[in-house]
Amino acid sequence: MFNWSKYLLLISFSLLIFQCGGTKENNTVANPYADDSLWLCKPGLSHDYCFDDLTATEIKPNGASLAVPFTPAAQTDFDCFYIYPTVDLTGPVGNHTDFSDVSPMLVPLQSQAARFSGLCTVYAPLYRQITISTYANPKKDEYLEIAYGDVHDAFTYYLEHFNQGRPFVLLGHSQGSTMLRMLLQREFDQVPELRSLLITALLIGGDVLVPPGEKVGATFQNLPLCASETETGCVLAFRSYAEGYPPPEDAFGSNTILPGTDLACTNPASGAKAWVEGAYLPNRVIYGGMNFEIVPGISTPFALYRDFYTSRCAQNQYGISYLEIGVAPSAGDVRSNPVDFNSVIYEPSLLGLHVLDYNLTLGDLIRQVRVKADNFPQP
Repeated sequence: MFNWSKYLLLISFSLLIFQCGGTKENNTVANPYADDSLWLCKPGLSHDYCFDDLTATEIKPNGASLAVPFTPAAQTDFDCFYIYPTVDLTGPVGNHTDFSDVSPMLVPLQSQAARFSGLCTVYAPLYRQITISTYANPKKDEYLEIAYGDVHDAFTYYLEHFNQGRPFVLLGHSQGSTMLRMLLQREFDQVPELRSLLITALLIGGDVLVPPGEKVGATFQNLPLCASETETGCVLAFRSYAEGYPPPEDAFGSNTILPGTDLACTNPASGAKAWVEGAYLPNRVIYGGMNFEIVPGISTPFALYRDFYTSRCAQNQYGISYLEIGVAPSAGDVRSNPVDFNSVIYEPSLLGLHVLDYNLTLGDLIRQVRVKADNFPQP
């Protein structure tokens, strides 16, 4: 496993040489992401976690079930670069630096990004994210810069060693979306050359802001929210809450919503209020002290519900936008909702459906990426 203490020592030594008049060759520090142990997914790894078992049990409208296996694409025409959400729920204030156990990172990786490997080559680095307790700390932004430095280094290494001019998609959730939002602001928004390679960015459960009713402005000046499935070079962003359980005034994002702005919401499903094409729900979530069952009675890692949930962009009474997830079985559909919207886990004053942002709309997000990749301008 990569030794971060040794890397920081090398940086300090290099700075000392630079201050003493050392040459450029002497003060160059190798990018740490040359080390395979800092990647969960990328070509050439002895264990690419994006290729683990993603079999789903599809629950049919008549109650029957069917195993749906998953096979990654043998060849791909574009890449996906993924940053996972906050997984350190118990650590002290600061950055997570212990990667001896990556099992917490695998929970979101395999629920959110791994299934995209049916379309693209997925690159998923580890990074020194901030712990959940750090969000309430006055030095939060300092710790976030450390996390962002890792994401920047990983993306730089990807560009320099793997990209080879291929178009790509950025995938993030929660803290991962914040990291990619920072990357897009600093490296893409004013750089047409990088924007020309961006198929789309999925900044789900994050902090993208736009002027009310607008597609661009506030967070980004040149990266609009996606207005259609075929549009490329745009951003998909939302945070989901259950129908009947809208976010209250003090919900996530209210402290960062500037006057004259709104949280971005793009509905990944087709239509203003449409059935979700495919919800891939994990049968159980285990990490960070959490251990709860979502879909009981199945033996595969995921359950698949097609055309059962609905989604639409809505606003709460304070004008904050969000993705509203409803349940609308058609006539004769005997399925019941395995996600208990009344559970404290999904309490709107806490997280809403945040932990399932990707899962509930994953089939539609995959379709969006596929269609956008098919419509991406060829060089």
